[in-house]
Order: sequence, then structure tokens, then C-alpha cells
Amino acid sequence: MHLKRLSFIVLPVAAVAAAMACYSDPVYPGDQVLGTFRFEARLDAARTTCDASVPDFAQMDDAGVFRFEGTFSRDTDAGTGFFTVQQFNRPATYDGQQASSTLKATAPRATCGTGCEDSQIEETLKVTLFSDSQARTLSRDCRQSDGGIPDGSVPGPTENGYDVSLACGSLTDVFLPGTRNCNCQPSTCTTAYIIQGERRD
Repeated sequence: MHLKRLSFIVLPVAAVAAAMACYSDPVYPGDQVLGTFRFEARLDAARTTCDASVPDFAQMDDAGVFRFEGTFSRDTDAGTGFFTVQQFNRPATYDGQQASSTLKATAPRATCGTGCEDSQIEETLKVTLFSDSQARTLSRDCRQSDGGIPDGSVPGPTENGYDVSLACGSLTDVFLPGTRNCNCQPSTCTTAYIIQGERRD
């Protein structure tokens, strides 16, 4: 099963992961690129309240996984951050080794009825960024992390680029009912994923 592309202007990760187009020489916002990552997102059934069998919510392959790429960057002078997926730049915040990005967008849902105009998704990505030495301590496997920070050099800029090679965390999509001609079933629910990202460049 492939991810479908949802038709809204501001796109959550889950809406664009299947539309992996090729483009050359991307330019990322800000003055510091932390790195581009290949992510795997696996359904977290314990935190998911949506019906995973409904196409509105479950956009995964047969192994219960979807994959996407994203790039972390920031403007060190302005103190602003970005997470770029498929050339779309969404806001991000950085606090030590933690990075997060939240985005709300209009998203049509079949389970809201054909006349529904304004159902939405609020998506939150939260990850911990690990340096290369910290990633080696974890055997480059997020399952080895208990939420703490392993010993090793912390991520930071070097003469060879930013030293970060692993991202571990979660992706959460909260599906919100619309108010115009909507009969969403269920009215509000959550799809949660556990994600691991490995540095691509």
C-alpha cells in the first residue's frame, strides 16, 4: 500500500512521503544545515486511537511502515528553525539535542462525508538528534535508547559539517473534525508513529 497524496497547500509529512520527487541542488533556509535524514515511521499501536484499517489514517506499506526524507536547518542569528520535506519548509524549534516541528493543515477525510470542507490534521514531529559517537554507542538503533542521552560528543558544527547522524523520536497526527458539512467518524483521533532517521549526507 502506498501513501496517498492529500490535497492541501501546507503538507504534513504523512501527506508527502509517497511523492518522493527528485530534484538537484536543494537550497535550505537558514545559515546552518544540520543534515538530511532518511526516516522510517512505524505505527505505535499503543498510542493510536484511529482505526488503522481506514485509508484516511493508515498510509503505510504492508510492513506497517512508511518512509520519508527530511532536512533540519536553522538560522543561528534569528533563532529560527526549519524542517524541509519535498522542498516544503515547515517551522521547527531546537532545544539542546531536541528538535520538534508542528504543522496544522486542512486535510479531506472520506470518513467525514463528501461535503466536508475543513477537516484538519495537526502533525507533530519530535526527535532527539545524536552525534556520530553517540549513535555508535546506540549501535545506530533507536531501540537501544531509553530516552536518555548516551555519552559521547554532543551534536555541533565541525569543519566537515554538522556532527549529527541519528534522529530518534515520534511523529503524531491528530485528525480534527471539520465544522462545515462534516460528520467525521470518529470526530477526533490520533495516529502515532515511532521514527528513526539515519543521516543521508
